[in-house]
Amino acid sequence: MAAFLRDSTVRRIVTLAQLDLLAPEFVQEEVSHHLPELRRRAGLSLPAAMELLSLLEEYLTLIPAEALLATWGQASAAMAEIDPKDTAYLAAALAMGTPLWSDDPHLTKQTLVPCWTTRALLAALRKDGLRV
Repeated sequence: MAAFLRDSTVRRIVTLAQLDLLAPEFVQEEVSHHLPELRRRAGLSLPAAMELLSLLEEYLTLIPAEALLATWGQASAAMAEIDPKDTAYLAAALAMGTPLWSDDPHLTKQTLVPCWTTRALLAALRKDGLRV
């Protein structure tokens, strides 16, 4: 969502860092649901918003819901007292064996996978020589 709203550090990381970015496929539904508000906040027309969305999707690999089934219970238990709405993101990270990248303080509270904030990820990328 942050990459959509403005040309920001998040968008530059997404488009320049050559990271393998993964997300549960439901993220498309979530973005579609919030698209009117995102468009308003970003000041974009519908065609411009759709073009930007298409561009950003090129940097993202969607994980099918079926791939999350094996880790859903573990993720759900971990997120139950934190924020159950973020269960799919943790389930995806567990299923794919990857860390999370989120500035959502709820996701940083779970202890099953590392969670990189944008600031920490940016520092690591800069240390590796990426100019963002």
